[in-house]
Amino acid sequence: HGLVVDHCHVPDFGFDKSDLRFEFMPLMFGGWKEISHRDCRDSFLQVTLPVYRQSGHYDTSILPMLVMLNVIAITCLTRNFASATAATEIMLSIAFVQVGIRLTLDSRLPSVGYQIKMQKVMNCCFWLLSGMVLESNIVFFLVKKRGWEIAETDWIDIVAACLGMVFNLYIIDIYFRGKISAPPGFK
Repeated sequence: HGLVVDHCHVPDFGFDKSDLRFEFMPLMFGGWKEISHRDCRDSFLQVTLPVYRQSGHYDTSILPMLVMLNVIAITCLTRNFASATAATEIMLSIAFVQVGIRLTLDSRLPSVGYQIKMQKVMNCCFWLLSGMVLESNIVFFLVKKRGWEIAETDWIDIVAACLGMVFNLYIIDIYFRGKISAPPGFK
């Protein structure tokens, strides 16, 4: 099996040659739902090799940047701008930056039929910003259309900012929860 493993290259992933497994499996074809090994005359060689994502770049560059952008957007809620729409404009600008990051990352992530962890993190960041923009617009409506004083709506901003920070911590937890790093000595 040295020929298979020695010439194997999986970018951004590590693996241990000793984890390589070869197993003959029954060849499923036609309308057969279940088949046992003794009933099947045809089989194929299944080769499996567990790989580990080398995510150091995402851990030290991408995630901290996303978290910091979220913190900046959250702090916009607690500041009373001279213009009522300034906070919304800043948060939407940050959302566009995050969309750009998402498009760049999606081109480098594996194309699979399910949502991978980094995509879930990016979605959560976008939903956090969307919620904060919605909150900012509700406060604007209360002040401009319902006649509330800005001092009366400050508590709404503070509660939203606290919830935003908690959700930001949740995003960090999503990313690092169950993280399996490649053991030392991986290629």
